[in-house]
Amino acid sequence: MPYPKNRLAALLLTLSVAIAGCARPAPTTQAVVAPAEARTEYQVFFDTDSAEIDARGQAVVAAIAAVAANNDKMSVRVIGKTDRVGSPPVNMALSKRRTEAVLAELVAAGMPTARIDWGWTGERRPDVATADEKSEPRNRVVDITVMKEPG
Repeated sequence: MPYPKNRLAALLLTLSVAIAGCARPAPTTQAVVAPAEARTEYQVFFDTDSAEIDARGQAVVAAIAAVAANNDKMSVRVIGKTDRVGSPPVNMALSKRRTEAVLAELVAAGMPTARIDWGWTGERRPDVATADEKSEPRNRVVDITVMKEPG
């Protein structure tokens, strides 16, 4: 495989290789949005009613922080979500705890907080629609978007 000319592309490729097979399901990668900006999406999954990051999720977060350490133009967006099991207020609080857990891991691994944008949506914006609109493991997630800042 030829070496990418763009340094960020090389770092993102390294990150993708480093965490391949570490998340359930495999991380999804979006194409470069514009020549000056690249975005790559990763996910950390959780058990029902849990904000505890498992070993796979810790590997994803650690790999992102490691790449960020070598690229001061890189930032991340962290958005916590839940499935629809439980009441909306409980799910909102749970998605906040999941977001905070990922933030804590990123910061502990050396990611500067100034380069992290975060939020949580509870059950309001599921990744996957279901027939019963309740339990869907892929909605028990924190989405992490890795971005190169323009300029």
